[in-house]
Amino acid sequence: MKMTVAGNDGELVRVALSGPVTQRELAPMAEPLLDLLGPSAYCKRVMIDLNDVSYLDSSGVGWLLACHKRMRQAGGKLVLHSYSPIVSNVFRVLKLERVLDLAENALAAEKTAMGVGV
Repeated sequence: MKMTVAGNDGELVRVALSGPVTQRELAPMAEPLLDLLGPSAYCKRVMIDLNDVSYLDSSGVGWLLACHKRMRQAGGKLVLHSYSPIVSNVFRVLKLERVLDLAENALAAEKTAMGVGV
């Protein structure tokens, strides 16, 4: 799994995630988002582009859910967008649209993250 900051305008942080998001990639108790964005990571509005994620297992789902929960508790917002058909299928089967903020593309994700038209 590779995470990079694709943009940060002060209000909204854009993160690109690529490769497999699996138990092998996520060490126990790891907080890759915190490592990438720093101590205030969970207070921010963050969009994660999942377009280049090749695989998502239960550990990856657990990590995304943990990030979502921490961000809600800290006053931030996490929006996942542009996911591949493989990732979309995982979200659909687990009915994660009921819990996570999901968007089809970056524009929709930005609107959701900023609370526009929601």
